[in-house]
This record gives sequence, structure tokens and C-alpha cells, in this order.
Amino acid sequence: MSKPNIDAYLTVIVTDKNGKVVLRKRYKSRSFVVGFLNALYADFSSANNFSTPNIVVGSGTVKPSITDTGLTSQIGNGTGAGQLQYGTDSLTTPVTNVSTNTGSFTWSKSFTNGSGGNVTVSEVGAYANASLTTYFILHDLLPSPITLSPNQVLTVVYTITITT
Repeated sequence: MSKPNIDAYLTVIVTDKNGKVVLRKRYKSRSFVVGFLNALYADFSSANNFSTPNIVVGSGTVKPSITDTGLTSQIGNGTGAGQLQYGTDSLTTPVTNVSTNTGSFTWSKSFTNGSGGNVTVSEVGAYANASLTTYFILHDLLPSPITLSPNQVLTVVYTITITT
């Protein structure tokens, strides 16, 4: 399994007086700082971003793709057969550790099985809103499916971490 990553690249270009490129260098940026984490947290926590189901669970088994726009088979919100009751998304305030140059916050939601039967969860994902558009931003298959018996609660926690 490959390691998930978020990367930024810095390109510097020098041109002479005639506009000819005399130097072009591309570097991998290692400069995500707490401001990036705080901006991401602020965007995630804005009132309009939690107007739709954000963290979601499903029963699909298809390997995630970079072009995914939703779960393969999202489990419905409710108490009917095969459904789970979706809780409220929750965010923690970002925490910065200056000695390790890391920062993180967590994003979580609980799902209660009130259906009266077993419900199996095999995929997890999340949406974020930007302006008037909703984006599917995370999609993960669980290493092995989790079967929830009646009245059991599954809590999903995403930890967003940066390192400088």
C-alpha cells in the first residue's frame, strides 16, 4: 500500500533582459506550516461545510481511484434495513508540536446501527464544501470490513497531519 501524501512544489525561474530563461529549478516544498493547517481547519469547520453529510461510510469494495466522486456504495442514513444513523461531524482545534515540527487536527463522526440487523462497513470517505460546490476529498477501503450488530456504534476519525 502506498503512503498517502500531499505535496507542494516550488519552481523558480530566472530570465535575462530579453525574456530568455537562464535558470529553472523545481524543488519539493517542505514548508507546510501551521497556517496551512489552521486555514484547512477553518474551511472544514465553517457552518456551510457541515450542511451535507461529510464523513460517510459504505459497503463498497472497489479500490479507491483519484477520480472518485463518492463512495462505491454509501450506506443510507436512517433506521431501516441496512442503514446507519449518522451523527454530527466534529472537529478538534489544531494542535502544533514545535519540537517535532508537526501539527494536526481530527475530524470525526459516529454511526449508530439502529436498523435491527447487522450492517457491514467496508469503505469510508469524506466531502468538503467550497463556495457552492461539494467535493469528495477522501476515500478509503478498510483493511477488513467491520460488521456492526444492532445498537453498536462505529466512530470514524480522520487525523489531518502536517510536518515541516
